[in-house]
Amino acid sequence: MLPTLIAAIVGVATHAAAPTEPASLGDVYFKFDSSALPDITRMALEKPVAVALANPSVRLVLDAHCDPIGTAPYNIGLAIRRAGAVRDALVEMGVPADQIVFGIYGEDGAPRATFAADRRVSVWESKQPLDRVIASTFSRGGTAVTWGKPMTMEQLAEAPEPVAISRR
Repeated sequence: MLPTLIAAIVGVATHAAAPTEPASLGDVYFKFDSSALPDITRMALEKPVAVALANPSVRLVLDAHCDPIGTAPYNIGLAIRRAGAVRDALVEMGVPADQIVFGIYGEDGAPRATFAADRRVSVWESKQPLDRVIASTFSRGGTAVTWGKPMTMEQLAEAPEPVAISRR
């Protein structure tokens, strides 16, 4: 079983934001069919690390994307491996794992100009409750959300911050 919970929630929070892409703290680009971190990863992650360490209440959201080559299930798995590689680097640089959330897009996110630009993990910050992060991911074409602190639907409902999730 994965150490994180995959929220296979086919739904959107009732107060979903408009499907706009958040401002990125940085991108990590990958070679074709690879989740190996490039040599410049540490430099690309300095800004997100500084933000996370200065603001413990901020979540770092890792939006993991692939180009459309390959099957959708394969690309989702590849996106998860890419996000995991970036998470591991962030944790190694001092960011607590429970401060990191994955937004998995595979090939379903907004395409960029080239396939090479699609092969990325974009890092952005969020002070929103987890339900809003989930809603934002799904409203922008995301396929799954994972986070380091496993929670059941009951625990989400009992969270100190209101969490409202409904089916589409």
